[in-house]
Amino acid sequence: MTRLAVPSRPRSPLDEARQALDQVEARLGSLRGSGTDAVEILSLLDRAAGRLEELEAAGADMRTERVRLESVWQGLQRQARAFLREVGPALRAERERREAETLGPWWSLDRIYAQTQRRALRKRLLVALAAALVVAAGWLVYERFLAPPPSVRQALRHAARGQERLEAGDPVGALAEFEAAACLTPDDPEMLLWIGILRQRLGDEDGAQAAYEAARDLGLNDEEFLLQRGTLFLQVGDLERARADAEAVVGLSPRWGYGFYLRACVEEAAGEIQAAVADYRHAADLANAAGDAQLEATARVRMGLLIQYQP
Repeated sequence: MTRLAVPSRPRSPLDEARQALDQVEARLGSLRGSGTDAVEILSLLDRAAGRLEELEAAGADMRTERVRLESVWQGLQRQARAFLREVGPALRAERERREAETLGPWWSLDRIYAQTQRRALRKRLLVALAAALVVAAGWLVYERFLAPPPSVRQALRHAARGQERLEAGDPVGALAEFEAAACLTPDDPEMLLWIGILRQRLGDEDGAQAAYEAARDLGLNDEEFLLQRGTLFLQVGDLERARADAEAVVGLSPRWGYGFYLRACVEEAAGEIQAAVADYRHAADLANAAGDAQLEATARVRMGLLIQYQP
């Protein structure tokens, strides 16, 4: 009996997209040992994305397939380390060979992975630095207030609560706490500077200036006053005023490293890395000339971190 041949149904763009994604999912499940052949995964993703674009241009709703494509791409990113270990330099070579083409983001997986690793490393370093600063600050407080009288201990508690309220977005409550601390320790200019900064934030310019003048009256010279106030502005994220105070310190004492150090801190916070590196270097050089080993070491550490871990 004669058997009729049934012609195979032509594959549609949707079939091709789904088949490409099927193959990617299968390959991701068996990456180990695939070697440079794993680069084909990127071509399969290109094929799937291209077919979906064709269908969308024709008016088809491809949201479900788009979600699947994004899910597969995220799966590849999660396995980036294993994938890059298999393909080695073949990824860069194939990308350069295709430089005239419009490539999907997966062709930059090595760059994305490297950037992610740098960010993670920098975050770990910043956390470690913050922990070290907290320990150092605790040691300095202990040295300064060893067995302090009850009024000082109470003032420190008010100041700590003021910091907490400020971080919680409550400048009014923070101001009340620092004012209470200042009443208990009227000879501490830092509490008065906090009062001035918070009053300024709340729009009370006259009250802010009165607090600043009271801080000056406790014996701070112009450079010390501006340095301490600029440091607190930086702490609360007011980079514009912190920068202005840093510039003023540099103008008043161009041979004093602390002004350049404060300006470098502001520039680092603003993402101005090259300027920050230059000012940290200058601060370290001035500190070395002045015999200030602590400032020199701190500035060089910050400069080194920026040079080594900037993206």
